[in-house]
Amino acid sequence: MTKTRIQWHHLTSTLWFVPTVMVLGGILLAFIFIEIDILAGNDFGIFGAVFRVQPSGAREMLGVIAGTAITVAGTVFSITIVALTLASTQFSPRILRNFMSDTGNQAVLGALVGVFAYCIIVLRTIRDGGENAADNFVPAVSVVFGILLGFVGIGCLIYYIHHVAISIQATNIISVIAEETIAEIRETFPVRDDSPLIDAETEKSLANTDFSEVCSTRIGYIQNADTAELGRLAEKYDLVLKMQRRVGQFAIKDLPILRIFPKSKNFVLDQTLIKKLRNAYDISNYRTVEGDVAFGLRQIADIALKALSPAINDSTTAVICVDYLTAILSCLAKRPSCPTNVFKNGKMRLIIEQQRYEDFFDLAFNQIRQNAGGNVAVILRQLNSINILSKINLKLDCENERRERHELMETQARLLFEMARRTIEADADLQTVERYYRRIEKSLTERENKI
Repeated sequence: MTKTRIQWHHLTSTLWFVPTVMVLGGILLAFIFIEIDILAGNDFGIFGAVFRVQPSGAREMLGVIAGTAITVAGTVFSITIVALTLASTQFSPRILRNFMSDTGNQAVLGALVGVFAYCIIVLRTIRDGGENAADNFVPAVSVVFGILLGFVGIGCLIYYIHHVAISIQATNIISVIAEETIAEIRETFPVRDDSPLIDAETEKSLANTDFSEVCSTRIGYIQNADTAELGRLAEKYDLVLKMQRRVGQFAIKDLPILRIFPKSKNFVLDQTLIKKLRNAYDISNYRTVEGDVAFGLRQIADIALKALSPAINDSTTAVICVDYLTAILSCLAKRPSCPTNVFKNGKMRLIIEQQRYEDFFDLAFNQIRQNAGGNVAVILRQLNSINILSKINLKLDCENERRERHELMETQARLLFEMARRTIEADADLQTVERYYRRIEKSLTERENKI
C-alpha cells in the first residue's frame, strides 16, 4: 500500500476529519445562501409568505436550531463513548478503531456540527434597523434553508439511534471485521502467484553477499510497507532488499527491519538512502487490517475467546466467530502461500516473507480450541469448519501445499477430539462428538487419496 493511501486511510479513520469537513461545508453553504439573499433582495414573488420573516423571529429560529444542534451533537458524542466502552469490555479493545472509523457515526456528528456552524454564520448577518425598517436585513432564503437543516438534524438523530443499536450487536461487529479482512485478502493475495520464486542460485548468491541493515528508529507495529517505493529504490541503486519484519509484526528500536544486498562492490550506504527506506514504512502503536490479514483473524478470535470466558459464557457468539473465521479461511484456502516478491525489469528487487496458510489456520483455531473445553457446540462447529476447508483444499493447484494443508486439518481435527474426550463429562455429549468426528475422519481419509 502506498504512503498516500495509508495516510488517507488513517485520516478518514478519525472522529474529527469528516466532522471538520462538514463544518467547513456548513460555513461555505452559509456564505453562498447569504450571497443569494443579497442578490435576490426582497423580491420573492408568490413565495413571499414563505420567505419573509422579521429580524427577531429569524434570530430566535436560528438560535434554537444552533443550540439544539450542538446539544444533540454532545449527546451523540456521549452515546459514542458509551458504545466504545461497551464494545471494549464486552468484545475486545482491538475493535475500537472499527467504531471510530464508522462512516455513519462520523457523518451524524459532522451533520450536527455543520448545522451549528451554518446557523452561527447566518445569525451574524441579521440586522435590525429598529424603527427604520429600510435598514433591516434578514437573509430570508438562508433562514428557510437553516430550518430545513434543522429537520435534517432530527433525521440524523433518529438514524444514529438506530445505527448504534445495530452496530453494537455481536453479529454485526464480527461480520464487518470479516468483510474488511476478506477484502484485504483479495487485494493482497493473488489467486495464482506467477511471480518467480527465489531459486537456489539466487539464494546462494545472497548468502555470499555482504549485506547492510536498516534499523527501526521507533517502537511499534508495522502498519504498512510501501513495496512499490522499496522496489523503485532498489532498482535505482541496483540493490536487492529483504524485509526482516513484515506488516503486522512488532518493530523494536535499533533492530533491523530491512536487509540490503548490493550488486556493486563499490556501494556505500548513506544516510539519505537510509532515510528514504525508513520513510517507506509506517510504524505506530496499533495494528490495522490494511496489509495485515492476521489482525482481522486476531480480532474475531479475541471476540470468541471473550465469549468463551467464564465471566460471559456466550457459546452462540463463539460459534458465530468460528463461522466467520471459516469464511475468511475459505477465501485464503484458494490462494497459494507463496512469497510475493517484487521484480523490476525481470530482476528481483524485493523479497517479502508473507505468512503461510498454516499460520492463519493456527491463529483462527488453536486458541479457540484450547479454551473450548467441554463446550460441545463450539467443538462441533470447529469440526464442521475443518470439513468445509478440506473440501476447498482439493481445488488448490499446488499439490505439495495441498498435502501440507490436509495434514494440518487432520491434526487439528484429532486435537479437537482428544480435547473433547478429556473435557466433556456427559457420555451422551461425548458420543455425539465422536460420531461427528468419525464421519469427518472418514471424509478426510477419502480426500487424502484424491490429493
